[in-house]
Amino acid sequence: MIFTGFISLFDPPKEGIKDTIFDLNNLEVELKVITGDNALIAKNMAKKVGGMNNNKVITGNDIQNMSDAAFVHNVSKYSVFAEIEPNQKERIILALKSTGKVVGYMGDGINDVSAIHSADVGLSVNTAVDVAKEAADMVLLDKDLEVLIEGIKEGRRTFANTQKYIFMLQVPILGICLVWRELQFFCHFYHYYQNKFFLLT
Repeated sequence: MIFTGFISLFDPPKEGIKDTIFDLNNLEVELKVITGDNALIAKNMAKKVGGMNNNKVITGNDIQNMSDAAFVHNVSKYSVFAEIEPNQKERIILALKSTGKVVGYMGDGINDVSAIHSADVGLSVNTAVDVAKEAADMVLLDKDLEVLIEGIKEGRRTFANTQKYIFMLQVPILGICLVWRELQFFCHFYHYYQNKFFLLT
């Protein structure tokens, strides 16, 4: 056997991802990375992408050695979860939810199914395995975070319009309730003094 050299594989970040993460931050959506890759590789990729709250990395081994209470207390401090085993993905999601956050999770493999189920919003993509798509609340036809941004904006617009509609309905209903209350008071007042009148005569 003769050594001839090394083969290097490089999977660069998707073009435009920095702007996408910046847009998510503006929408107050915090992005976290959960990966089975080596911690050094994951941290380096997070630095290249940028835009996260911090580049603090925690490994699956660190998580394994933490109690549930300690992990819940510390989970929000980390943006990158590396060397994660499949069963630990669900634990991360549940820990984030227990801190009061609304958690969305996007995955496309069999190992992601339990985490997709556990998230408040489970997401998958059209190219995912069937079981992941079945577990998801929504399946994205385009594997692009920009789709999420547009969905969040549209969802918030719909929610705001619904609140306005409910408020517009409440105003006349409140007016009717006040009129009815005044009418009840007047009727009671009228009957009370009518009885007084008859007693005097």
